[in-house]
Amino acid sequence: MNQSRNLFSIALIAIFALSFAACKGGGGPAGGLSSKNTVVWYIQGDVEGVNPVVTSDEDATYVENLMFEALTSQNPRSQAWIPDLAEVPVESSDHLTFTFTMVPGAHWSDGQPLTAEDIIFSYKIIQNPYVVNAAPLRSYYGAMDSCWIPADHKDQVVFHFTKYRYDLLKVINYSRIVPKHIWDPTNLTDKFSWAELKTENPTNPAIKEVADKFQDPASNRDPKFMIGSGPYKFESWVTNDRVTMRRDTNYWGKNRLWLGENYIEQIVFKTIKDQNAALTALKAKDIDFILTLTAPQYLKGFDSTQLTWMKKDTVYENLYSYIGWNNVNAMFSDKNVRKALTMLINRDKIIHSILHDLTKKIEGPVAPTQPNYDPTVKQPAFDVNAAKKLLADAGWTDRDGDGLLDKNIGGKKVDFKFTISLPSGNDVAKQISLVIANDLKAAGIGVDVSQMERAVFLQNLRAHKFEAYLGAWVGNVTGTEGLEDELSQLWASTSAKQGGSNYVSFKNAEADQLMEAIKVEPDRAKRFEMSHRLQHIMVDDQPVTFMYSSPDRIAWLDRFDNFEFFPSRPPVNPPSWIVRGSGVKRPAGAPILSLNRAERTEPAMGH
Repeated sequence: MNQSRNLFSIALIAIFALSFAACKGGGGPAGGLSSKNTVVWYIQGDVEGVNPVVTSDEDATYVENLMFEALTSQNPRSQAWIPDLAEVPVESSDHLTFTFTMVPGAHWSDGQPLTAEDIIFSYKIIQNPYVVNAAPLRSYYGAMDSCWIPADHKDQVVFHFTKYRYDLLKVINYSRIVPKHIWDPTNLTDKFSWAELKTENPTNPAIKEVADKFQDPASNRDPKFMIGSGPYKFESWVTNDRVTMRRDTNYWGKNRLWLGENYIEQIVFKTIKDQNAALTALKAKDIDFILTLTAPQYLKGFDSTQLTWMKKDTVYENLYSYIGWNNVNAMFSDKNVRKALTMLINRDKIIHSILHDLTKKIEGPVAPTQPNYDPTVKQPAFDVNAAKKLLADAGWTDRDGDGLLDKNIGGKKVDFKFTISLPSGNDVAKQISLVIANDLKAAGIGVDVSQMERAVFLQNLRAHKFEAYLGAWVGNVTGTEGLEDELSQLWASTSAKQGGSNYVSFKNAEADQLMEAIKVEPDRAKRFEMSHRLQHIMVDDQPVTFMYSSPDRIAWLDRFDNFEFFPSRPPVNPPSWIVRGSGVKRPAGAPILSLNRAERTEPAMGH
């Protein structure tokens, strides 16, 4: 998840097949392409809101990352830490205290200065237990006991943790800073302590009052609350059509290394709910790129040797798809039943016939691109007869001869029939769900498929109001040599509470103990050993059926220079693109971005 985010800020790692050379600058785009200095960015559904603390949908994260900034950032190529709102922090010898010194001159898009008070507010609102939808983000900060401004250094903020974990700096930077003067003009957050936030049911009325104001749904769409410090400002939002962002000409961070290269004047997030319609829009030059071509679209949707002004490529990331079983539902509470369901689903057939072998089968909760991936982890293989035996042993048989398995649960006959939920607009997900339904029908299990608006889908997951669902999870930026993801946001028992990201309510005491032990283990090899054990435990418990890991199948209009793939989520950075024929020039000392490694340069200091 996360991001952050679920944390949907969160995550690509290995880059394969950088096959296209960058186009040279000069002149206008070919093929009748526009030279307008705007990027139209396709998204499949309307964003949840524009608030980085309480939203977790991926498209909302893309919008928010243009507006809001973290304390430090990462070099998009090497992933080394670099300054953002603050310098890279000084870390104490016990690795529990981090002191950040703010970069001078930062201000909000309304002209107000960004101060250390904004940082304190941002982390207090995350820790506020009454901000329900901050639960996924809050799960990372259990060991953070305080954050303060030193009396003799008003430009500094100090974070203190009671317990070491190997990724604390990464954790601190999951959060984006939001403006206190907008969200808390009466200083309610000054009226309660960090200790009060840590109590189970805080009684200080200011805690509840500021939470209610912050998570009011109306504020997530109100322009007066959409004030950020980033390079783009909110311009407009037309529901189910588009969100428009415009470059902030007064952005405080111009000319900063890696973070100041924002050449595109306007970025439009265009909602098109049908994936086939999105590809039609790309061919019609109505949108500029798609991150999520389906496998058939990638293979057969267009021929880039004929449509020479369109390009396509694939980038693998820290992502996997799965079928989530509601583990507290009586139908799915037995792990042997969940194993049987996995054994009834012919994943190889799905990958070959629907995904055209443009994806990799996955066996557990860690993607193959990750450094702690264990290739020995295996789910139960496709085996219909063995699955039927497991179901019979668990009491599921067809007692009345109606073709459906049934079982006596709580004195009532219950048919083994359920609904798979998925968001609307994704035809491939629907096809996969129908194949799954057909596989299970052969064993006497009835399955309906229900598509719904993405916002409703996410609300149901957070509230555990589902039987089964087809979902995907995007992890954080790591890489095979990088810092691995920590899994408790998705899988810890504590994350099964309403609002948390453990939607399937997986609960396993040994898994919880391992996740906690991994957090505090500084030795990478020992963490990996424990992670491998954890992966085996989870697959044995089978809380979900792990399906496959797909690459981003990307298509774009070839009208941009300064175009490169990065180990990040998303794997492209549209603000840094330069539209051919727009008149925009790359400043001296700015990095050259390119799909051709030989053409790339690093930024010069002080450009």
